[in-house]
Amino acid sequence: MALLLTHAILHTVGNNQDHCRYSDVELDVDSETCIEFVGKHVRRLLRDPGAKDAVFTAESGMYLLVKAFQKGDVHFKEMSRQICERLAGIMNGNDDIQPADILVTAFDNSGKTYLAVIKLNYGECFTHKLTAGDNGATENQIVKNTAVLPLSASKVEEACLIPYDPMILRILEKPHTVGGEEVNYFSRLFLECEAEMSKKEAAGTIQEIADEITAKYFCGSIGMAAKVKHALIQEAEETGEDDGLVLENVVKRAFDDNSEAKEEFITLAKEYGLPHRVMLGRSFLQKEFKVQRFAADNGVEIKCPSALFQDPDQVQLVTNADGSITITLKNLRPKE
Repeated sequence: MALLLTHAILHTVGNNQDHCRYSDVELDVDSETCIEFVGKHVRRLLRDPGAKDAVFTAESGMYLLVKAFQKGDVHFKEMSRQICERLAGIMNGNDDIQPADILVTAFDNSGKTYLAVIKLNYGECFTHKLTAGDNGATENQIVKNTAVLPLSASKVEEACLIPYDPMILRILEKPHTVGGEEVNYFSRLFLECEAEMSKKEAAGTIQEIADEITAKYFCGSIGMAAKVKHALIQEAEETGEDDGLVLENVVKRAFDDNSEAKEEFITLAKEYGLPHRVMLGRSFLQKEFKVQRFAADNGVEIKCPSALFQDPDQVQLVTNADGSITITLKNLRPKE
C-alpha cells in the first residue's frame, strides 16, 4: 500500500514568540510538491537506523494531545498549533536551538496510521533575482536565500514518527543547550518520552566495548576483532531478522573459554545501557560488521570480510617477536 497523506501543515517557530507564525491553512496533500517533499521525509523516519525507539512517559502532555486528536476530540490544525506552541515554549530564550519550520503530518502507510513532527532547520542557497528597471532594462542579480527548507531528508536532525498502535515512537535528535545544560530536549522536554539507543548508537557501543576487551585480553588482535564481528553476524543469522541479538550468546561464540573476557564484556554492556536483547537485525549487522579493516603505521591499509579471518585457508595472521604482524592472503582470484 502506497503512503497516503491525510493532513499536513507547516508552522514557523523561533526563539521568541514574536518570531512564531502559525498557519491557518493546511498544505494541499494532493499536490505533487507536497506528496514528494513530505513523503521523502516520512519515509526516512520509517527506515532510518539512526532513529531511536521511545515511549511516552505517563505524564507526557504530548501524549495527551496526540490521543485527543486520535479520538477526534481536537482537529488536526488546532493540534498542530498546540504542538508547535509546546516547542516554541522550550525554544524561547534558548538560542542554541535553531529557528525552523515545523512540518506536522498525518498519514497512512501499509495499513497503519501515523503522525509525524519534523523540524526543518533552514539552510542557504544562491538563486537569481530578475527585475525590470524604469527604462525597460532587465537586471539579473545573484542573491542568497537564507530560509531554504532541507531538500534532502538526511539533513533533518530532529523529528519524530508516532504510530498509533502500538505507540512506539521513532525519534531523530541531537543534544542542544537548554537553560545552560546540554540535553536531548526534543525527546525529554518536548515529547516527554523515554528513548532507547538507536541501532547506530547500539552498534557503535558494541564496537567500542569489543575494542576495549580485545585490547585488554587479546593484545588488540586483528583476528579477534574480526572474530567478534563474525560472531555478531552468526548470532543474528540464527536468531532471525526481528528477534534481536542476545549478547551473552555472542560472547560465547567470540571468546571461547576466556571467562574473564566474557564477563567483562557483559558487565560493560550493562554499564553502557545496552539491553539484554539488542534489536539489531541480520541485514543491519551485515552492513555494520561484515568488514574488518587494518591500518599499518607505514600507510598500508587492508579491508577484508570478517568471515575470512576465521578460515586459515583464506587469511593467515602471524604476530612476530617485534610486535609486527604478517598477514598472508591466500587463494585470491581476480573478480570477474
